[in-house]
This record gives sequence, structure tokens and C-alpha cells, in this order.
Amino acid sequence: MSKEITASKDVMKNEELRSLVDLYYESSTKTLDLFTTVGNCANKAKLSIVIIRMAVQQFEKESKDTDLGGNKKKYEDTLEELNKVKAMGDPFGDEYKDQMKSVRADQLVLLEKFHELAVKLDSKKKKLKRRRRLVTIIYAAAALSFLAIEICVCIVVPPLALGNVVWAATGLNYVIGTVGVLVHKVMKKREKDLDKQKEVVNKMKDNTDVNIQGTNTVHSLVEKLIASLLLILGSVELAVVKREEEAVKPVMEAIRDEVDTFATAIKEVGEAVATCSTCVSSGKLQVLEHITNSMSSNGKKLHVLERITNSMSSKGKNK
Repeated sequence: MSKEITASKDVMKNEELRSLVDLYYESSTKTLDLFTTVGNCANKAKLSIVIIRMAVQQFEKESKDTDLGGNKKKYEDTLEELNKVKAMGDPFGDEYKDQMKSVRADQLVLLEKFHELAVKLDSKKKKLKRRRRLVTIIYAAAALSFLAIEICVCIVVPPLALGNVVWAATGLNYVIGTVGVLVHKVMKKREKDLDKQKEVVNKMKDNTDVNIQGTNTVHSLVEKLIASLLLILGSVELAVVKREEEAVKPVMEAIRDEVDTFATAIKEVGEAVATCSTCVSSGKLQVLEHITNSMSSNGKKLHVLERITNSMSSKGKNK
């Protein structure tokens, strides 16, 4: 993918833009990695759901069982299942938190860099426009001057020599006019290149905004999931610690009421991760397509003229 990006020389000859494209792709990849981590954690939470529901079923079974037999305590099997839930704990640990913090920091840095580069490109375009207008005026003035000289020559020069003089003056005027048009084209092309670069920056900024929204959505749903899980784990802890029949019964009823909310939260997280991952991946492809579609087909001619124009500009500054 990086080879395809760098192949677009007209747009990617800006080193700062090329570096920013690399940062955008790195940030997008890290965002996808974050969503993968969230998806894996959600899958672990699904296993907790299975165990919790088994505990609820065991609780309902033991609630109906009046003949315990032996030294077996009531809800012993239920507590055994609850211990499994407790052992699994919160699947969203430090890895998720560290990744989320890093991804958010990268996204904010990107937005700042997008703004800075957009301002620079706008400034360059304004300067280039002024230069192009100045060059147009200079070449037009030169052409008019030679036209005036040609008219004067026609009046002053004897008829016998007039043909050669007129031919020379006309040829020189044509050369000046042609060079002026070509230089104008080169500078106009530069402006278009700057526009293309600005479009790439805007596209990356828009996609980063979408990535941020997706990250915030996923984070919000994960927080909701964790809150529901912690509520269940708190109830589990209470039941496991006390172990009395009077304590287990209300706790299990609370867990039974919360388990559906927990399951819904897991489902929402999974759906959000899938949707946001698709958006991030699609955004990466959009930027690549935007860059490759912006490749110039003007060939060597304009590049040669560009070097000529640069040389002329530098000579003018030295004078």
C-alpha cells in the first residue's frame, strides 16, 4: 500500500504530507488494533455470560431442591459456578485502557497536524497565485512592448529591410508569448497540485473525525458493559464471601435481573466494533484511492518547464 501511495509523485512530493499520510495510516491501524482488543475482551465477557446463566439455572434448581442429603449446603453448586465468574473477573484490563489512551492521543495529534498543514498549503497557494499574476503581467507587458517596437520599426526601417526585421520581431514576440503561456501553465499546475494535497489532507481529517467518533462510541459502550459486569461481580463477591442461604438468594435474584442487561451490552459492543472497524478500513482505502486518482498525467514536459521556471525565479531574486 505504501508503494502505491508514494507512486503518486505530484501529490506526494510534499514530504510533510507524505509523513502525515504515514501517521494517518499508523493511527488507523492502531485504532483497528484497539477494536480487535475490544472484540476479544467482549468474547471473554460472553463466556462469563454462559457461566452466569449456568449459575442462575443451578440456583433455580437448588431453590426447588429440598432434599440436600449429607453435609451438602444449599446453593453449594451455585456458589461453585459463581466462583468461576469471580475468577474470570473483568476482561477489560490494562491492555485495553493503555491502547485506548494511546489511540486517542494519536488522533488528537493528527487533527492538530492536519490543521497546520492545511494552513501552510493555503499560504503557499496564495503566494503562488500572486506570482502567477505577476508573471502574466510581465510577459503580457513584454509582448506588448515588442509589438510596439515592431510597429515603430515598420515606420522607420526602409522597405527593403523591412521583411527581415518584421520576421525577426514577430518571431521574438511569438517566443515571448509562448514561453509566457507555458510558464503560466506550469504555475497553474502547481496550484492544482496544492489543491490535490489539500484534498488529501481534508479527506484524512474527515476520516480521523469518523475514527474519533467510532472510538468514543466503542469506549462509551465498553464503559456501560464494564459497569454492568462490575455490578454482577459485586453481587458474586457478596454471595461467595457470606455463603449463607439468606445471602445467596437475594444476590442471585439481582444477578438474574442484571444478566440480560449485561448480555445486551456485550452485543452492542460487538456490533459497534464491527461497524467502526469497517468505517476505519474503508477510510484507509478512500485515502489511498484519493491519492492514486490524483496522479498527474502531464508527463515530462511540465516537469522540465517547472525547472526552467524555478531557474528564472531564482535568477530574478538574485538580481
